[in-house]
Amino acid sequence: MIDFRKLVEAGVHFGHQRSRKCPKMDPYVWGIKNDTLLIDVSKTAHCLEKAATFLEDVAAQGKAILWVGTKKSAQDIVFSAAAGLKMPYVSHRWIGGTLSNFGQVKKSITKMLHLEDVVTKSELHPHYTKKEINLFQKKIARLQKNVGGIRGLSWPIGALVLVDVTKERSALKEAVAMGVPVVALVDTNSDPSLVDYVIPANDDAPRSIKLLINYLVEAVVRGKGRAGVEKAAAAQAQEVERASLREDVLALAQEEDTDAEGAGKSKTARKEEKVKEAVKRSKKDIFDKR
Repeated sequence: MIDFRKLVEAGVHFGHQRSRKCPKMDPYVWGIKNDTLLIDVSKTAHCLEKAATFLEDVAAQGKAILWVGTKKSAQDIVFSAAAGLKMPYVSHRWIGGTLSNFGQVKKSITKMLHLEDVVTKSELHPHYTKKEINLFQKKIARLQKNVGGIRGLSWPIGALVLVDVTKERSALKEAVAMGVPVVALVDTNSDPSLVDYVIPANDDAPRSIKLLINYLVEAVVRGKGRAGVEKAAAAQAQEVERASLREDVLALAQEEDTDAEGAGKSKTARKEEKVKEAVKRSKKDIFDKR
């Protein structure tokens, strides 16, 4: 479990002013200082550990985790986390339908990939004017900003990680509608009721966000490591099974060859007996005639 002192040093315990409090966050608040709500870091640590365990299991299953944080204080942190894990992310603007209508959003991704391909090929074999290429590049830049982070998004999505559920309420609603589990940093001004794994924390300060997101990233790395070990073990077991099957097939083939050889010998013996009997009958007939 994470050290409480690290949480305090990062300012994780600082909530919003009392006037902006969401009553549903009361269980996570332990006091007030200068009209600012103070979050119970022991509960933050407990919830963080629970969320980390969940994400580790999701990663171990090989499922995708979508990271979302579009507020300025979270953008770079979310991008770095997802890029390091080679997982999808949204750090600029949530596009409506990203989860609930992915087929439509995928058209934008396909368009972006097509334009990127056109520009790349044009560098080697020019088919367009510089003006047209510049226009393509502007379109690519705009599309990358909106859907660049989800170009590799695939189903099933194992979890959605959010920074600030109030800011990302559209993403939260889509995840709930699609049955995607949500892990989220939830401040004292937000409603935690739709979140599966609530991490009560300051979701505004970069130090707080970075500390918590990095902790979750470490859990995902462990999960991916488990997935690799399990995959290798499964491959090894499959190879052993194949080797055993090959041995069984060879043994069966040898047995069939032996049976065939025996059958061949029996057939030859029967032919010899018939010849001998025929010779005896011939001799007898000759003797009887005499």
